[in-house]
Amino acid sequence: MTWLSASSDPPARPDPPASGSGGPPGAQVVIEVDVGQEAATMVITGELDLTTRPVLAEQLSAVLRTRPRRLILDLAGTSFIDCGTARLIVGAGEFLSEGRRTVIRHPSRAVRRVLELTGLDASCEIEG
Repeated sequence: MTWLSASSDPPARPDPPASGSGGPPGAQVVIEVDVGQEAATMVITGELDLTTRPVLAEQLSAVLRTRPRRLILDLAGTSFIDCGTARLIVGAGEFLSEGRRTVIRHPSRAVRRVLELTGLDASCEIEG
């Protein structure tokens, strides 16, 4: 298991945000990646928006290069997602074998609402 911490700020801030701090300036996302033989699981905490999307895209790309049979994104700790990032996550399923779809595990109410309003919930599996 590997911890990957990324920030929209310059790389001088390696630690994840303190709980309760949550404003756009210095917004961060923390991504924990666990790649196994059958599945790759990414636990994402923070906000997924225009500033954090490149970080997620980079990590998704690295995970997809391992050719996982399943891609699971645990979004229980994700408080916000924009439409572009939702498309990125769901679209990652196109790179999975055997026509599998991205699995979104435990999405928050806000994340689930974006997926439903955009119709992207039909293109992924939602658990919990």
